[in-house]
Amino acid sequence: MNLAYYSNYITIVEEGSLTAASRKLRIAQPALSNQIKALETAYGARLFYRGARRLEPTDAGLILYQKAKWMIEVETEARNEIISGFGGTKGTLKIGITSSFENERLYDALTAFSDRYPDAEISVYEAELPELLKRLQNGKVEAIFVRPIHNDVENLEVLYTHPDSLVAAYQKGAFFEGESEDSIPLERLSGLPLSLLERSLPAFQTAFHEKNATLLPKFISTRMQVALSWARAGKAVALVPKSATEELGFTDLCLKTVSDNDLHVPAMTIIAQKRKYRSRIVNNFLALLSERYGIAYRERIEEPEHGKGE
Repeated sequence: MNLAYYSNYITIVEEGSLTAASRKLRIAQPALSNQIKALETAYGARLFYRGARRLEPTDAGLILYQKAKWMIEVETEARNEIISGFGGTKGTLKIGITSSFENERLYDALTAFSDRYPDAEISVYEAELPELLKRLQNGKVEAIFVRPIHNDVENLEVLYTHPDSLVAAYQKGAFFEGESEDSIPLERLSGLPLSLLERSLPAFQTAFHEKNATLLPKFISTRMQVALSWARAGKAVALVPKSATEELGFTDLCLKTVSDNDLHVPAMTIIAQKRKYRSRIVNNFLALLSERYGIAYRERIEEPEHGKGE
């Protein structure tokens, strides 16, 4: 079936009449009517209830409407990816980030990428890790930037992980007055008002219980910046990755490395589709990250062989 039929069918459903669709598409009404008949014949089902003023899709018509939108979207994505595959200067850069991921370097890199490739579009999708991995596997995004470290999944690879450490961040004079050591054991945080990320709470509950220490989660946040803001206000000690204080501009806070603990520290991680599944446009972006920030990304570009099959 001609894809144009599906595209025109979507317009007919959304406009509600052949007259309005004909006007918008600049296609004669008889031609659109014939396309509907062809679709009904192909699927063996009636697609519209024909009212006095509007065309209302049947249940079968609604199913076809949703599937037609999906087919057109896939066709558009395929065209854009093929176009971008030749040079990576056009098409859409599709990346994903978790809701708690905030990294100024990433946004600086996106700005630099837009300057270097002005014809490219940039799409940043925010979701939690399971949804991002699902979208990464089905090609809805091509690279994701997350804090949780994730093991390799089929067709995916971890391209970069930034080493990090857990720190207690606090406002000078609010806590640890007169204590000069750079690191502290987890037990030293017992009974202190803490600012924690929601996703890390279970791990801290387990760690404090094992140390027979009292966990006092005064402030629970879903965003790193909010968690650190409570520390800046002098209301609590924020337990966060050290890199977060630098990336989010909280370098005014005092830091003590939390030692003697088995807590997992989520570091910035870049996960992408494996090389053979990635478009040229996302490879160009990853190369830019490597160029600007020293991220250890390497790409082997296959040069076409000449003289064969000619």
